[in-house]
Amino acid sequence: MASKKKHQPSRPAQKQEPKRPQSPAKSVPRPAVDWPAMANRYAVPCLAAFLAAGFLIRVLNLPALSLWIDEYVHVLRAKNVVEGAGPLLTDDNNGILYTLSMLPGFAVFGAKVFWARFPSVLFGLGMVYLIYRMGTHLFNRYVGLVAAFGATFSLYLVFWSRMGRNYAILGFFSLLLGYVFLRATEVKATPDAPGWWRRAGLSRRHTLLLPVVGLLSLLSHQLSFFFVFTVGVYAAIVAAQGVDRKKYIWMAGITLPFLLAVLIPPLGSVLKSILQPLLLSNIAEWAMPDWGRLGKLFSEKPLEAFNLYNNLLRYDLHWLYLPALAGLVVAFRVRPAAGAWLLASFLTPFLLLSFVFREPFLSRYLIFAYPYILIAAGVFFYALWHWVRSKTPGLSNTTAYALLALPFVLILAGARWTSIADLALARKLEGHIVDAQVASWSFTDWKGACAFVEKNQKPGDLLMSTVPTAASYYLDRNDVLWFRQAYYDNQSKGYKFNAPNPAGGPGAASFEDLVRTVQQSPRGWLIADYYLENVFTDEKALLWVYQNMHYYPEASPDGRVMVFGWDNARPRPERQNLVVELGMDKDNMESREFHLSLPQELFSQPEIVLTARTSGLDSNREGLVLFNGQNAAWLPPNNGSGVEEQSIPIPREWIRPGPNTIQILYEPERPRDPRKGFTLYFLSITGK
Repeated sequence: MASKKKHQPSRPAQKQEPKRPQSPAKSVPRPAVDWPAMANRYAVPCLAAFLAAGFLIRVLNLPALSLWIDEYVHVLRAKNVVEGAGPLLTDDNNGILYTLSMLPGFAVFGAKVFWARFPSVLFGLGMVYLIYRMGTHLFNRYVGLVAAFGATFSLYLVFWSRMGRNYAILGFFSLLLGYVFLRATEVKATPDAPGWWRRAGLSRRHTLLLPVVGLLSLLSHQLSFFFVFTVGVYAAIVAAQGVDRKKYIWMAGITLPFLLAVLIPPLGSVLKSILQPLLLSNIAEWAMPDWGRLGKLFSEKPLEAFNLYNNLLRYDLHWLYLPALAGLVVAFRVRPAAGAWLLASFLTPFLLLSFVFREPFLSRYLIFAYPYILIAAGVFFYALWHWVRSKTPGLSNTTAYALLALPFVLILAGARWTSIADLALARKLEGHIVDAQVASWSFTDWKGACAFVEKNQKPGDLLMSTVPTAASYYLDRNDVLWFRQAYYDNQSKGYKFNAPNPAGGPGAASFEDLVRTVQQSPRGWLIADYYLENVFTDEKALLWVYQNMHYYPEASPDGRVMVFGWDNARPRPERQNLVVELGMDKDNMESREFHLSLPQELFSQPEIVLTARTSGLDSNREGLVLFNGQNAAWLPPNNGSGVEEQSIPIPREWIRPGPNTIQILYEPERPRDPRKGFTLYFLSITGK
C-alpha cells in the first residue's frame, strides 16, 4: 500500500492556502473569515448560479437579429449539407468545427437562426466553466469564481456567445487546450520512477489527449497556432525560475524552430511554401508575417492595432482594468509557475496581435486570450485580501466579507447592462447593437427586404445582392449573383477591380458584367446593404444602378437594406442619380460624402442653383445639404406624398471649380416629422 501511494499524483502544494507562521511565544489570532472553507462550501452553487444567469442573457431572443454576414460562412454550409445541396468544405470555411456543431440542430429542427447560434451559447457557457476551472487550477477557487463571474457578465463574451461564428468555440477550445497542457506537464519529473512518463515529468493520459484537443482547437480557428508561441514563452520563464528546468528547457527548444521560421523572413518563406498547399483557409497567410508590410505600418500607425485591443480591455473590463493588469504581476508572488502561464497566455498573443499579426486587427480575435485577463483580476483581489488579512490579524467579519465581495460588486457596477439588455430583450435590431469597441459591424434587417422581394418577384426574375448569402438564405435561392466589383488583394495589400467575365455569363462582379446582365435579363432585383456604397463597389456601377433601376423605399422601413428592381418593359426612373434615405432610425442621420467636380464655366452664370428630387420632407428644417464641410442649405419641404423636384439658389462662394464634397444631413431636433425621415433621389448644381 505504501508503494502505491508513493506514485499517486498529489495536488500541488502551491494551491493550498499559505499557512501563516506561528510564533512559539504567541500564536496569531485565527482569521476572521475561513475563506478556504467558504470556497469549498459555496463554489459549486455559485458557479451554477453564474452559468444559469449566463445562459439566460446569452439565449434570450437569440434569433431576433438577422444573420450577420460572416455567420453565413457556417450557416449555408451546414444548411447545404443537411439538405444534400452542397459540400461541407469550401475555400471560405475557416472554423469547420463550428459548422459541424450546427448539423444536429439543423437536421432535427431545420436551418433556423436559433439553431445556428445555439452552439455558440453552449461554447460561451463552456468558457465560463473553464475559466473557473483554469483559475482554480492555477491559484484557488476564489480566483476561479471572480474570473467566472466577470466572464458571465462580460459584454464582449456575451456578444460573441450569441453569434453563429467561430469565436466562442475558439475561446472554449483554447482554454481547454491550455488546461490539458498544464495537466500534462505539471507532473514533477522523478528520475528513479518505474515508468517513462513519470521520469519525463508528464501525465500519460493528458499528454495523449493534448494533440486531440489541439486539432479541435485548430479546426475551431486558425489563430490556435498562437499556442506554440505561448508554450515557448511559458517554458522559458519556468525554466528561468529553476522549476524542473531540464523538462522546460526541452519544451522551449521544441517550439524554437517554429518560432524562428515564423519570425525570420527567409525561413518563413520556405515554411509558407510548404504549408499553403496543405492547409485550409490560407493558414499560412496568418502564420507568416509580411515584414515589408509591417515596416510600413510601423512607420505610419505604430500603435493602431495595440490601441484597438487595449481600448477593448478598458471598455469591457471597466473597473477591473487596472486590477487585472496588476494581477499579471502579482500572480508571480502568489504562485510563480502559475503566474508564468497567466502572463504567457495573455501577454504573448496580445503583443503578437498588436505588433506582428496585426492585419486585419479586429476585437474578436482577442477572445482566446481574454479569459486570462479575467483570471488576473481575480488574482489581484485574492492577493489584496490576503495582504490585508496578514497585516490586520484582528480583521472583523464585516470587513473581511466586504473585501471578498469587492470584485463581485465592481463587476456588477461596471457591466454594460444597457447593451446586455439590448441583446437579451431584442431592443435594438439594426445598426450598431453594441459599442464599436466590442464589435464594429452594423446589423441590417434582411428579413423584411427579402420578404418584399419574395412577394413581388415573378418566375424567371434575376437576383443579385451585395450579400448574396443573406439573400440566398432568406429567399431560399442558390442562384443569387454577387454585386461586388472590387476585391482585396493580399499580395499588394490593396483593392483591385475585377476583370469582366470573358465567358459573358450573368454577373455583377464588374461594371461591364452588370450592364450586360441587366440589359439581357427582362426583370430582376438588387438587394443591397451598406456594401453598396463602400470600397467594393465601382462608382460607375453605383451611378448606373441609380440611373437605371427603380428604388422601392417601402421594402425596408429604415432603408438599411435597399431594394432596387428593373423591368426592361418599363421606362427608366426619372432623373435619379443617387438614393439617400436618412432619419429612419437614430443611427442613420447623415450620408457619406459625395464628390462632385464642377466646371469653370458654371461660375460665369448669373445664378447657381441646387436642384433636388425628394420625398418625405415635412418641413424646411429637416434636410440639409452640406457643401465642402463648411456651409449648408435647407432642402425645401414636399407638398405631397410623391417624389418632387425643387430648386434653390446657393451662394457661389460655397463651392469652387473642380473637386467639391457634398453631404446630406438629417436634423431630428428641429423638424416636426410625422413621416420619420426623408429620401433624396437626385441632386445637381447648375447655372441659371
